[in-house]
Amino acid sequence: MGEAYLTDTPYVWGAYNELSPLFLNYICALNGHRSPDIEKAFTYCELGSGNGVTVTALAELYPHGSFYAIDFNQVHIDNSNLLLSDTDLENIGFYKTDFNDLTSLPGPDFDYIVLHGVYSWVNAGTRDNIRKFIASRLKEGGIVYLSYDSLPGWSAITPLRDMVITHTKNMSGDSLTKTQAGLDFLEFLKSNKAAFFEDNLTAVAFLDQMKDFPLDYVCHEFFGDSVQPTYFQNIAHDMESAGLVFSGSAIPHLNFIDLAAPSEFHDLLKKSATRVEFETNGDFIRNQRFRRDVFIKSEESMSEKEQEALLMNLSFGTICVQEDFQRSVAFGDVALNYVADLFENLIQELCTGAKSINQLIELSQFSAYQPALILDAVRFLTAGGQVFPFSHTTDAPAEKDLTANRYTLGGQYNLQILKHRLFAQESIGMAAINTGIVAEVAMSDALFALCTAEAERDHVSDWAFQRLLEKRQEITTENDDQTQALAEAVGEFRRKRLPKFVEFGILTPVPD
Repeated sequence: MGEAYLTDTPYVWGAYNELSPLFLNYICALNGHRSPDIEKAFTYCELGSGNGVTVTALAELYPHGSFYAIDFNQVHIDNSNLLLSDTDLENIGFYKTDFNDLTSLPGPDFDYIVLHGVYSWVNAGTRDNIRKFIASRLKEGGIVYLSYDSLPGWSAITPLRDMVITHTKNMSGDSLTKTQAGLDFLEFLKSNKAAFFEDNLTAVAFLDQMKDFPLDYVCHEFFGDSVQPTYFQNIAHDMESAGLVFSGSAIPHLNFIDLAAPSEFHDLLKKSATRVEFETNGDFIRNQRFRRDVFIKSEESMSEKEQEALLMNLSFGTICVQEDFQRSVAFGDVALNYVADLFENLIQELCTGAKSINQLIELSQFSAYQPALILDAVRFLTAGGQVFPFSHTTDAPAEKDLTANRYTLGGQYNLQILKHRLFAQESIGMAAINTGIVAEVAMSDALFALCTAEAERDHVSDWAFQRLLEKRQEITTENDDQTQALAEAVGEFRRKRLPKFVEFGILTPVPD
């Protein structure tokens, strides 16, 4: 197929909540744009769906949506169908299709078309065919999510990739083997103080960061011959040619001038004549390396009154218990501190269950605040990555729900992703059934959630211990008593994670 895209190495099994229609709608609302109504039937297409993790979770979360997942790697399609095979989800299909043949793809027009990273990894001709597909198949008012390697942040990194490709060009072996050889070569150069690394601290930091990424991720970042980082203004022009306008960033804090750059640059950003200029200036200020952009097929914006009414009616919840909520969040050189009483009251209330701002303003602890101030505070909370829009309000679980003897695992997708990926990666994306979000769950918490659904309460730690032994997983403890350490970890899970898992619908207590 002419795309020069890697097909001998599958992509990572990641899940990305920013691809959810709920989250994309929130970003549009934050920036004054209307979005598709996801309470009704809608259509959704992912181009480059990889192993199908995100889109399968979304199909479970939104049964009234119709999901079309497209990839040109047969291994990805096979993995996706394997994940789907033991469910009865009928609102999703996986299609092996060359991206140069998208315009002939049968099916409906779409409310959402999403691409995670792929646009950077295909050649110019394929990108043009993707734009034609978007232009012809995205509905009026529809949303496009596009993430990609961006300039100027990649400028200092590109020589590393070029060196790796040159060094491994004539090597035998698959892409993973070449990737490891390339990383080893770069590490040799760095450790022996090659001038390039001595003069480029950004390259040093990037190489060190790459060591922490899965090798298959690094492989895709480095070894596609068409990998092409791009300036935002070029992407905006591409999408404009498909009839779209930029709505906002799916990196929430970048939608706020106060958080998008240090204070000395705020006047510059405020004086930006256009949003394209604002984004371009911000990218240079931050040296942005990766962007997550949201575009919409509509030039019409909401009135301030309509925007406020929409945001006031959305439900917002937290992904952690109050004890773990970080009161200070850093965005590079910018810090956001949630120290005011209003923030503390909101954190306390939202940690006990998702609520709309219209509901919050009825509570006595918020009577002294204007609704607009509460709205602004919630918006800034969402910028910190711990508060998210939820599809529905939720309630804190009752004490009996946290001390039940047995639990069931919510949804079919969650069981299948645990079945196929438990212990295979550091975290797993799980469908939070009651919320409409895909929650990233640490592997230890995923293990305890599964064992909580498989065993009675008094036997969960024993069950987890047995699973660890079966998979030959190492148990790291500060002492030699592994059984006690595991029991303590289960106790910590019940105290900090179980309340959220029950609230989210990941686990449901079985009545006595």
